[in-house]
Amino acid sequence: MIQRTLLAALLLASGTAGAADDVYSPGGWPTLHHDAGNRRSVDVTLGGTTYTRHWNALQGATVLTAPGFSPDGRSLYVTTGQAMGSSNLHAFSIDGTLLWQSAPWSSPDNGIDPCALLSSPIVDTAGDIYISDCNQLFALHASGKQKWTIPLPALAADDWAAAGDHPVNAFTTAAFTPDGQLLGVTNFGDVMLVSRETGAVLNEPYRLPAVSAPYANTVELPDSLLSGGLMDEDFKEWAWQLIFGGSMRSANTPAVASNGRIFVVGSSATEGLGALFALDSVAAGDRLQIREAFTTEIGIGSGSSPALSPQEDRVYVSDEEGWLYSLDTDSGDIVWKLKTNAAAGAAGVADDGAVYALQSSGASVIAVNPDGTVKWRSQTEVLTQSVPESWLFGEATASANGNPTITKDAIVVPVMVGYRLPYVAAPLPVASYLVALDIDTGALQRVLTRLPDDSSGITAVLPDGTLVSSIGAVMTSALAPLKPLVDWLLPEDTQVLAVTGGIQITFPDSAD
Repeated sequence: MIQRTLLAALLLASGTAGAADDVYSPGGWPTLHHDAGNRRSVDVTLGGTTYTRHWNALQGATVLTAPGFSPDGRSLYVTTGQAMGSSNLHAFSIDGTLLWQSAPWSSPDNGIDPCALLSSPIVDTAGDIYISDCNQLFALHASGKQKWTIPLPALAADDWAAAGDHPVNAFTTAAFTPDGQLLGVTNFGDVMLVSRETGAVLNEPYRLPAVSAPYANTVELPDSLLSGGLMDEDFKEWAWQLIFGGSMRSANTPAVASNGRIFVVGSSATEGLGALFALDSVAAGDRLQIREAFTTEIGIGSGSSPALSPQEDRVYVSDEEGWLYSLDTDSGDIVWKLKTNAAAGAAGVADDGAVYALQSSGASVIAVNPDGTVKWRSQTEVLTQSVPESWLFGEATASANGNPTITKDAIVVPVMVGYRLPYVAAPLPVASYLVALDIDTGALQRVLTRLPDDSSGITAVLPDGTLVSSIGAVMTSALAPLKPLVDWLLPEDTQVLAVTGGIQITFPDSAD
């Protein structure tokens, strides 16, 4: 393609050509889905590693994304979504010491506001941190000192007002391009390329050619969801719509190929459909222009960030009807599609090209071969043996509760065990585990560690095997009003999990 050739020539001329991954901090977990291709695949072998040591922090606040790590791996940066007067970016040492927090936010233009909750901080090789909130993009040094702050694009007249008078048009995690610039796609489809050094916007204004997705109401927003201080009440509806891909054009993290092509999942120009957009950046005088290489329509909506194959010839997305798609990254042609019980969440891709996707019912995870045939469906029901059968509610069930992470020998995924109640869509969780599934068969290998609450997010696996778990408390908070009654009815010594939130870091016993 001419446009891609021109972009490559520009990068080579500047001496900065290379994979976008080369710009990210080497500290252990570079971005929300681990790499520029959103694969969530790590070069770690768990083997028989045991885990008995951990620390927890930020209890009382929901954490839904993966933290960013400093280049030496000794510091991590975690986001929350708490109310005015609170900090929403927190720096910890790897041993759990709080190093610093962002200044408490006090207005839309002063401080990091609650939209940071659904955006992972990304860190570059110099150790600088980049994070979006509702209406601003921040660059900070490792000390927490501001490097620069710029506004995000303003809402258009017909954009959904997500939080009253507070403007909301946030990135869902920024990304780096191969030439070292900052990339972001806002909730309403504005694409920005920004200088990491100065914060200057490098491209002409561009918005995805799509209508906003319809309001997502298949699952009603529970009044108790993330209440009690877990996140700012005024932004809960925005977070709920973002999770289910409603009311916006884009609710996902873009994938960036090594040739600079950008892949974005969003709504389509056709009402009620989703689309995968492939975008190229081309020189236009002293500015850059964003151009569409192709647009391929998929089923309605998507809570799925695109994930690239190891060779970057395929991109994988899923829609809200459970279809998992493999598309050609050059033409946009659909190579295959497979009906699954895929949940809102991005697929992960292993080094051999196998695709692993979270399931909303039945098996916790489905594994799909590169040719689109099913490799396995996991079964985690054996975990229910850890809790007694209830005389009223029957046997417990097990269900995955977060995106799977791929290691060399295992799939790491959080799983909840709970009881199903009549007229209640989700089981009430009584236990939460982080488990390892055999990468070849999907069989449950073992429980790695217990979690205090439901994860609902991303599990980062660091190079030494350390496990970093977001504790979102989505299920426990949504079902919290039922806890007192159900606890009274459950078998002795069995209770519905209490709401905790926060983050848990679990260390392998062999680590220093």
